[in-house]
Amino acid sequence: MKLLSLKEIQNADLDILKDVDAFCRSHGIKYAMAYGTLLGAVRHKGFIPWDDDIDLIMSREDYIRFQKEYSSEKYNFISRETTAECWLTFGRVTDTKHSKVIGTIPWHSDKLSCGAWVDIFPMDAVPDNKEDFDSIYRSLNALLIQLRKIRGAHSYFIKGMPLKDRLKICWKKKVNPNLIKKDPSVFAQDFINTLRLLTSTPTRHIGQLGCPDSPTSYFDKSLLESYVDLPFEDGLFMAPAQYVDFLKAVYGDTYMQLPPEKERVTDLYRFARIYSL
Repeated sequence: MKLLSLKEIQNADLDILKDVDAFCRSHGIKYAMAYGTLLGAVRHKGFIPWDDDIDLIMSREDYIRFQKEYSSEKYNFISRETTAECWLTFGRVTDTKHSKVIGTIPWHSDKLSCGAWVDIFPMDAVPDNKEDFDSIYRSLNALLIQLRKIRGAHSYFIKGMPLKDRLKICWKKKVNPNLIKKDPSVFAQDFINTLRLLTSTPTRHIGQLGCPDSPTSYFDKSLLESYVDLPFEDGLFMAPAQYVDFLKAVYGDTYMQLPPEKERVTDLYRFARIYSL
């Protein structure tokens, strides 16, 4: 196996995005670039130079359709609802034929093998009272942190894994014996069940709580009522028509400014590597 460079990972992600885009357009499913991907589209006309993945959002209705209907000759959609061995609380379109992720915080059991990916986050109805949203966010964020620890405790050795990662896995299992007793599949499903109970009532606001690590993901539901195409690398992809409002909400009014050089780092390398098959 060959370790993929950041540019090769970005190219693999872009190919997945093109596949998802073609499927969604042909089936009348709306999606939107979000978070670092949307910021990259607006600020760089493509990837943020140090970014390592692609983030998309969908309304809950389109997300349900997508996870039921998506098919591809090259890629697979996995989520806790569709894939028994998946430990994620949102969806992911992943390459299972040409690349492989090796890491210390796995997002699936060793019965699966997945590679480069595009994340898809459903947007749910959330309380109109921002304080109530913040309370739900804090609770789910605490559960997400716990799930990540459980996933780490269930790390497994993979052929080609660096020695330092093997040692990290041994250390995690030694210091977290209680977490090993918890099934990450069950914990992830409990998280999803809790999320659906908390977001089942229609409101005037939507939020992204499938992966609650951004307390600013709180928007008027009109955010996903209209879309525009924005350039990203060598293609045009969907974005919220209110993309400026989205970026200001998530990153503040200075979203067009580059961060300090020391913060321009690739998060992926803290917990995983991606190899070609």
